[in-house]
Amino acid sequence: MPNRIMMIRPHLDDLPLSELPEPYTIRWYRDGDAQHWTMIKSASDRHHHAPPDYHERIYGAYSDELRRRQAFVCDGYGEPVGTATAWWFENLDDSSLGKINWMLIAPHAQGRGLAKPLLAACCGRLASLGHTRAALFTLTQRLPAINLYRSFGFVPLIRHAADTQAWAATSALLRRPYAETDYLHATDLGIDVAMLSD
Repeated sequence: MPNRIMMIRPHLDDLPLSELPEPYTIRWYRDGDAQHWTMIKSASDRHHHAPPDYHERIYGAYSDELRRRQAFVCDGYGEPVGTATAWWFENLDDSSLGKINWMLIAPHAQGRGLAKPLLAACCGRLASLGHTRAALFTLTQRLPAINLYRSFGFVPLIRHAADTQAWAATSALLRRPYAETDYLHATDLGIDVAMLSD
């Protein structure tokens, strides 16, 4: 059974540069994009079924924030094929910690080098909005995503003992396994684990 795990990039300095292949572009949220987000999510995330109003439930109260925080990768026709959100942890008092939320690439666009530039855009946006570090949730079976995050400087964020066990099993399957000394513990970073939520 998959475990829900977290990763953190302890600073947003020296972000890796990654350019989108032609003809793809990145733009930020505009009216009507909730429908695009929902279609991309439904097509690309087989691990989490979301109802049609899921975007509204998560982001509906923050339309102004979406315009600066939700990115879309568009194909040469201007159609969105990927999305990620440079968000924050709403229950956390520490505004320095940004959140990479729902990074998704539609199946027909996967394997084209879109995810890393999208992640770079969102981490850069977090930095420009005053966040100094970034965290994200993922699942242990999402190995391609974990490999991507690792290449981008994210490391395991340990919230409790079960995370250490999950990472020990997952790390062995990665292209470049983590050593336990790479793990960062939420309590050591002053992060209130109880306040971390989707």
